[in-house]
Amino acid sequence: MRKILRICMLALVVIFAALPCNKAFASSDTFIKTASVPKYTKYANKTEPFIKKSSTSILTGTSDILTVFKVPDNSDISYKSSDESILTVEPGEDNTCGYTGIGVGTATITIKIQEPVFLFVTNTYTLKFKVDVTPKAVSVKFRKTKYKLNTGESRKLQYTLRPSITDEVPKFESSDNDIVSVSSKGKIYAKAKGTAYITATILNGSYDICKITIN
Repeated sequence: MRKILRICMLALVVIFAALPCNKAFASSDTFIKTASVPKYTKYANKTEPFIKKSSTSILTGTSDILTVFKVPDNSDISYKSSDESILTVEPGEDNTCGYTGIGVGTATITIKIQEPVFLFVTNTYTLKFKVDVTPKAVSVKFRKTKYKLNTGESRKLQYTLRPSITDEVPKFESSDNDIVSVSSKGKIYAKAKGTAYITATILNGSYDICKITIN
């Protein structure tokens, strides 16, 4: 009997010694697995073709690229604009298409994917992508041309674009980033005492200037 008991105890020791290093004791009879968990990916569970967003906006005369993901191998893919007087499309490589704003308005790109399955049998997927095309701005003007801030403060600069229906965003620059820095969306950060000037410039070259004094 004792011999059998010793054999059982020896077997337990061997089992414990062989356990992988990614396990740790929580108590005398419980194990906690400490293996890392893969990061959650928003699109990890997608099995059919998809696009990452359903709509966007661009300016007339500008272009962008649309990418379709999880397209089955050997599939035929086509792109069509609902109104080529507003938006044109051009197929690209690796399941992409370029699109260009032609006129002001809204157009939809229809993406059709045909996956061959067997002989004359195909799976067909249809995706829609809405694009609002707005005009380029012709003028930009700050609503206030002078601000006074204390060091450490921040503020979003308000401005007006014409025409009001444009989706253009001005390019913002500071004359002295050590005194005042500015984000791409026009938010300023007071960093040190002094005076600096923020310039907002639109694509046609028009601009306006705002004076920032930091106390």
